[in-house]
Amino acid sequence: MKKTVLLSGMLLMGALSFAQQFQLISHDDSGVAIGHKLKEMPYQYVTINGQQYIDFGKTHQVISMENGLPAMPLYHTSVQLPAKGNTLLVVEYDAVTEIHNVDVAPSKGNLKRNIDPLSVAYTFGSAYQQNAFYPSNIASLNDPFVWRESRGQTITISPYQYNPVTKVLRVHENIRVRLVVQPDVAGINETKVSKIDAVLGSTQQHFFINTSSDVQKYTAIDEEGEMLIITDDALSSTILPLANWKNQKGIKTTVVSTSVAGTTDTQIKTYIQNFYASNPDLVYVLLVGDHEDVPSHTYGMSGDGEDLWSDSYYGQLAGGVNDFYPEAFVGRFSGSASQVKVMVDRTLEYEKNPAAGDWMEKAIGLGSGEGSGYGDDGEADWQHLRNIRTRLMSYGYTNVYEFYDGSRGDEDASGNPNSTIILPAVNEGVGLFNYTGHGAQNTCVTGNFTSTNINSATNNGKYPLVISVACNNGTFAGGTCISETWLRADNASTPAGAIAAAGSSILMAWAQPMQTQDEMAEIIAEAYPANKKTTIGGLFYNSQASMLEEYPSTDGKEVMQTWLLFGDPSTQFRNKQTMGITVTHVAQVAMATTSITVNCNVEGALIGISQDNVLIGRGYVSGGIAVITFPALASNLPLAVTATKQNYATYQGPVQVGNGPAGIEELSNSVTMYPNPAATTVSIVSNESMIESVELVTITGQVVGTFGATNGSVTLDLTTVAAGSYIARVTTSKGIAIKRLEVVK
Repeated sequence: MKKTVLLSGMLLMGALSFAQQFQLISHDDSGVAIGHKLKEMPYQYVTINGQQYIDFGKTHQVISMENGLPAMPLYHTSVQLPAKGNTLLVVEYDAVTEIHNVDVAPSKGNLKRNIDPLSVAYTFGSAYQQNAFYPSNIASLNDPFVWRESRGQTITISPYQYNPVTKVLRVHENIRVRLVVQPDVAGINETKVSKIDAVLGSTQQHFFINTSSDVQKYTAIDEEGEMLIITDDALSSTILPLANWKNQKGIKTTVVSTSVAGTTDTQIKTYIQNFYASNPDLVYVLLVGDHEDVPSHTYGMSGDGEDLWSDSYYGQLAGGVNDFYPEAFVGRFSGSASQVKVMVDRTLEYEKNPAAGDWMEKAIGLGSGEGSGYGDDGEADWQHLRNIRTRLMSYGYTNVYEFYDGSRGDEDASGNPNSTIILPAVNEGVGLFNYTGHGAQNTCVTGNFTSTNINSATNNGKYPLVISVACNNGTFAGGTCISETWLRADNASTPAGAIAAAGSSILMAWAQPMQTQDEMAEIIAEAYPANKKTTIGGLFYNSQASMLEEYPSTDGKEVMQTWLLFGDPSTQFRNKQTMGITVTHVAQVAMATTSITVNCNVEGALIGISQDNVLIGRGYVSGGIAVITFPALASNLPLAVTATKQNYATYQGPVQVGNGPAGIEELSNSVTMYPNPAATTVSIVSNESMIESVELVTITGQVVGTFGATNGSVTLDLTTVAAGSYIARVTTSKGIAIKRLEVVK
């Protein structure tokens, strides 16, 4: 049997598919043809009032969630659209199998995580009294959306239809849909251009099943974009070391205070949109300040009477009001000046000088025993986390702790977990902490793991990325949430806690965010070679886009709106032991120099060259070298060469600018500095000239101190000098000598 149906599509409540079940048949300027092959599974059942009903939630990844209506499997894929035009669907299928005298269980609706699905009774809505098949369409279109420079649309496929009155289940085989473009009919969210974006190129190529004929293909290494930091005025100086570091490593970073960007959500959003229009490479936004200082945006009230507080709102810079795909990845440092300093220090340590060991190859999975047949993929929380554990262990993680409610076997201890076993694992060191269960503002209910426990953590130097699928773990407006506590934690006046933490500002949906955790595990494990993401923002928001594709209805959009990321979204996530890097380059250049060749043994390493904390050039290592070009220099301040790559050590080295006095190299060789490295004092002497003074300068040109000579030599007091690399400008009777000094503590 072959049947053709013409559908004019906008919105169907539902969710997505297993990607491998879709196949691109053809695409051209007039539209896209896609095939869907159904992968049938044995039916499983649930008993309702003593009667057996098919429970698709136990066997399928995503089911419809309209309370009281049949819970039917739904599948989705997304298509890149032309910049303009309306779309229609032409639907075909080869055959229909009808199964008679069957009962299909209804959905319990889109439950929040403060409710155990098993405690909710099944109800049979009006559809169970109607002699009609549900859903009525086997395919439909969701609203088009804009994602940076791409316009896209998600297609929903429903190969199963059920008539509750006749008790007939229809199964449609080999569905084919053709999305037809109507270029002369106005469509939703039209743009000036629709193409794969230069910043998110590999992400979008992985996301869309098609690419248009004029799309440029990009390599797997995406060009990292710019960063915009919007800070409360009182925190401007506190955040500056982080901004300086980002510029040094190769991320062009701009810091703007709220006195410039605005103090309301509308003003801040307008400022970011204008900045994005002028700086289309913008990809990271960091908000610095608590809700009272840099306000979160509210979309209004949820059905449960909560404000829909959102930071992702600031990253939605294209498309209409119902388009929630982010153009920029948004994170937040929330706290006082001393608390934000902890966050800055932690981020700098994590990226520049991570603690030794294999802690970043370990993870925690903390989960409830609830949700079987209702969670994403039909999994209970603990089953979901065990599957993530399997994925991570197969990638190379050395240990993923199993802390589950109940006694689940394998590495999960009998009974329920508690903080006396969770906190020691955190203190020993893990790189990833997934929580899936019930929650409150300051509590993970499973294990009763609270903000108080986090404040007693001693995991200095070993900071996990925390992804919390729970209610209210991100409710920070009007109080302090557990996600903020993870970022504010310190021990013995040095950072502890987490490098970043994601938590919901409201009662969280049950199944949808589980897909985000699943996708993040896949990306971390490099399941998609052409879509590798290494930053925390890239991991989180790319995974959120996957969730939104699978759950394109209001429920998925609410998760995108209200799941807040506390932390710097541009931070490069670590999931392997730190490896060494070797970098060489010239030690000195003339003022007229406009390029530097950097030799590096790590392919794909990012090389940034900065001067006085201003990024002047960047590039990636290919074939062992990177040639970095930049405008002619206007200052003789030294250049800083920085090399970074995920899971590698960071290199930073100086390049002196200007010819200097004759014989500068010979002068430097005649000057002796000892000890080097030094902790408290260092002496500088010369065997050929008298030393007059020494200026100690950071590699980015900031003067730390000037020291006068006594009897032709100098002793520097380093007790107040922070650990790091410095340049000593030694003024002698014959000229200036340059020496490199390492200060250790």
